[in-house]
Amino acid sequence: MADNGTRKTIPTPPARNIGINELSPTEWRISDRMIADGDPAALVGFIQRVDDAFEVTDFGRPRERAYFSSFDRATASLALRPAPRGTALR
Repeated sequence: MADNGTRKTIPTPPARNIGINELSPTEWRISDRMIADGDPAALVGFIQRVDDAFEVTDFGRPRERAYFSSFDRATASLALRPAPRGTALR
């Protein structure tokens, strides 16, 4: 198939509007501020400082852990996860 110069673009999901709640000096709860208060789907994950890394528990993938070199990268990994379907948006 020849490339005629037209390319399809796949839309990327918008970043979440996340809220960061410090639980301790080394632990943070991350939630989606666009989902109604009290809706359990608003809880996106947790970040925990482990030695020189930031461990991310993404509730969309609860059995996996991801590690990042900075807090900003850790939060960005959760901000880019699309919102679950069937949630009540604000």
